[in-house]
Amino acid sequence: MEIRQIKYFIAVIDCGSLTKAARQVHVAQSALSKQMSALEDDLGVQLFHRSHNGVVASEAGKVFYEYAQGMLKHLGDARAAVSSSPDAVSGSIIVALPQSVATLLAMPLMRAVAARYPQVAFHLNEELTGNVMDQLLHGRIDLALFSTIDLPRQVVFSALIEEDFYLIHRADAADAPAVGEVCLAQALARPLVFPSQAHGHCTRTLVERAVKQHGLAVGEIVMEVNSVHILKSAVEAGIGHTIMPLNLAVREIEDGRLVAHRIGAEGLSRTLGICSCASIPASHLKTLISELIREVVHDMCECGDWPGGRAL
Repeated sequence: MEIRQIKYFIAVIDCGSLTKAARQVHVAQSALSKQMSALEDDLGVQLFHRSHNGVVASEAGKVFYEYAQGMLKHLGDARAAVSSSPDAVSGSIIVALPQSVATLLAMPLMRAVAARYPQVAFHLNEELTGNVMDQLLHGRIDLALFSTIDLPRQVVFSALIEEDFYLIHRADAADAPAVGEVCLAQALARPLVFPSQAHGHCTRTLVERAVKQHGLAVGEIVMEVNSVHILKSAVEAGIGHTIMPLNLAVREIEDGRLVAHRIGAEGLSRTLGICSCASIPASHLKTLISELIREVVHDMCECGDWPGGRAL
């Protein structure tokens, strides 16, 4: 397997056509086709389904595509690491934030990276939680913020922040509880809007585990929404209540559109941490960005910019 074959393969998948890919990588189509056939022979699988309309990845091709992107990224990182001077901080890094964190943390983190490491190509992805671990293990992202739930053994987790959960409802909800803290049973007695189980690792899954520990059960889930913004809009529209950390709805609460009640239940909290893949070398840049993330989150908790957050 050659590096150029990996580059050609990614180009073919992205372009959906051998002709377009050949133009993109500046080789003859016949040479590109020959290299792709050699790659398939080497792997012993069919990577493409070819037709008059172009090419699409086979199931094996889809799997290899994920690894191929990670391989090229690692090669780029290695080149940057050995070519830069010991005192220079440069290179490229990709950090993934779950939706339940991105709105609050993205801008402070981007400003901090730009101010301290202006030579770094910093990429920030807002991700559904069901996609994060797979991307981390395949090397498509370098760091991720995630909960402690169901982490693969290859993932290194460093605890960062702890948050309580709150019952959130529209301001004029007819079934709103009295002002103040509520118990878990009170929160569960109302129709709820949640993210789906596949993408609720940092919210719903944590709630359901705590509910099970207390010998209770989640009541009616009236809607599943895999978007924090749409989920809050659904709550504001009166479709149902939700249970989430306070930081996710602080703006709507300040505007008087939503109301929050802390849920007083032992074990109902979430711990988020910085995750990296143990099988991928921890570069100097990755270490520096991890430290900066921790510093930014700590400062936000200290000055009250992360409502309900306790830095660890």
